[in-house]
Amino acid sequence: MEKILLYKAESCTRCPIAKFILNRVLSTRGLSYSETVEERDTERDSDAMAELLMLDSVNTPVLVAGDVVLREEEALKERLVREAVERWASSKGL
Repeated sequence: MEKILLYKAESCTRCPIAKFILNRVLSTRGLSYSETVEERDTERDSDAMAELLMLDSVNTPVLVAGDVVLREEEALKERLVREAVERWASSKGL
């Protein structure tokens, strides 16, 4: 199954907030964060940084749920995260 991607960086102060919001949204749908999300650390993984750049982003957090990309402040808005997860889950039949 294609996972939701969360591009993060250890030095990013917003990334833990994005992770918390995503985890909360997933849990309300009965989905496990660890089974549903792949975290990509852009500071430790040059491939992850290259992928981030290909998404026209340089800053984290960035959330990719299927064809929906939420960049920086968007990834911190629970309504947008919920909509992205709903769309992703419905495309997977979840």
